[in-house]
Amino acid sequence: MKIENQMTKVKVNNEIDLCEVANEKVRRKLEGALQYARVSYFLKWQEPSFIRKTLFKDRTKLIFCVNSAQLEDALAVCDDLGFTEKEVRFIGEKSKNRNIYAKD
Repeated sequence: MKIENQMTKVKVNNEIDLCEVANEKVRRKLEGALQYARVSYFLKWQEPSFIRKTLFKDRTKLIFCVNSAQLEDALAVCDDLGFTEKEVRFIGEKSKNRNIYAKD
C-alpha cells in the first residue's frame, strides 16, 4: 500500500548547507537562535565510521541546512552569536540531497 500526499511530487533543490557543528552546546545555542529568528532549518547527521571513531576520535557532526531564501537571515543570526572557527565551520553551498521527497 503506497500512501501519497502533496509533498510526494515536490522536488526540493533550494537548500543550502549553512554550517557544520560538532559541539552539543553550540548546536543548542544555534538552534535556539534560528528558532527565535524564525529561520527554517533541518539537520543532517554525519556519523563517522567505527574505525574513524576509535582511531581518530572523530565525533558525530551536524550540518545545519537552511532554505536559500532565508540564507541572509541565517548568516545574520550566526554573526550575532559570534562563533569561532573551532565551534562552527561554515560551508555555504547547495545541499547534496536535492530530491528529498521525489524520485525521478
